[in-house]
Amino acid sequence: MKRLLMVGAGSCQINGILKMKAMGYETVVADYLETSKGKKIADIAVLADAFKTSEILACAIDQKVQGILTVGTDQPVYVVTKVCEQLNLPTFISSETALWVTDKKHMKQRFRAFNIPTVPFAIISEQFDASELEHLNPPYVVKPLDSQGQRGIYKLNAISEIREQFDKVLSYSRQDEILVESYYENKELTVSGWVVDGVTKIFTITDRVTFSPDAHIGVCIAHEYPSIHLEKYEREIVEITERICKAFNIYEGPIYFQYLVGNRGVMVNEIACRLGGAYEDVTIPLVTGIDVLDLAIEGCHNADYDKSAVKAHAYKVNAPLFSTQLFFCNAGKISQMIPVEDLMKCDFIYQAGYNFKVGDIISPIENASQRAGYMIITGEDEATLSENIERAYDRLEIMNEQGENLVIRGKRFYRDQM
Repeated sequence: MKRLLMVGAGSCQINGILKMKAMGYETVVADYLETSKGKKIADIAVLADAFKTSEILACAIDQKVQGILTVGTDQPVYVVTKVCEQLNLPTFISSETALWVTDKKHMKQRFRAFNIPTVPFAIISEQFDASELEHLNPPYVVKPLDSQGQRGIYKLNAISEIREQFDKVLSYSRQDEILVESYYENKELTVSGWVVDGVTKIFTITDRVTFSPDAHIGVCIAHEYPSIHLEKYEREIVEITERICKAFNIYEGPIYFQYLVGNRGVMVNEIACRLGGAYEDVTIPLVTGIDVLDLAIEGCHNADYDKSAVKAHAYKVNAPLFSTQLFFCNAGKISQMIPVEDLMKCDFIYQAGYNFKVGDIISPIENASQRAGYMIITGEDEATLSENIERAYDRLEIMNEQGENLVIRGKRFYRDQM
């Protein structure tokens, strides 16, 4: 029996861990927390920081694994790739490419070098001079160079505010510089796909719905399929996606690219070489029939994994339509929740899950880590899907001790505003 290592053991990795076990692999998981959900279901659980190459390397050697992967999360991609290279294990991309797609300084500089459209930006240190930002127009967006889950991202109106918030942004980073961008009024969309033998194959293009840009900027609350921007921008999105893959030397494996659409057209926000963290491992098979988790797991230990389904794939919008609702709750202590099994008695709720349990205390929303759970809701057309989302939220109850429903109700307001 082959032994595989999943780097990360949180909610984004649960489906991958379960899939590895179902495929008959002995499953090792590693992250820096004792209580990660994935550690309860894996065969072997190891305490090792997913962001530290030395610790994951030691884990891989000690556990004698034949393959290493991560899914649904950005930063461990570089660590996984570095360790695989050191141990001569299969890897989809090189460590050089992995650095480019996990460090926003390298990413943005490569966008600029290859004329890939992105918003104006600057990389600054704490003692920056205001002249370094003179090519940027306020408001500004500040980001850590190497974080994830929208941690440390803020929309600011003045250079003085950047100075005030610099240490807070840096607290989510392992570096001593931060990224500053000109804010671009936009709607977001996401491209998920797979590169096979240097050919880019797109699986889905979804609208990425976020909180109001003036609060919790960039925190995703839903993915809507298909994107409403396809009629105007589909050809351009496909062309830019292919250009990015060539510019970043992405010849094999998963891609997850985020774009911004506004009055200056399509801009690239950021890119990743991994399966998405919004349950794309569930929704991609739903509309394409391609099991992307199977591809990721087989490819992590076998360079000659079966690529036939990807090679035969031609991008098109397929039924059913879906909305992945990544719901949040107001702050409070959970006293009662409707069981997931009861939610899924609705034939239009394809899959659902919680990130909290009865007795947990939900803190105020700061970033994606406070997400309470998800529902993947389907419909044969736009009207039916919108109706099914309303019906799903009618059933969803996460109650506090005062009998109040803490769930922040979602809807298809993204469509409504267009």
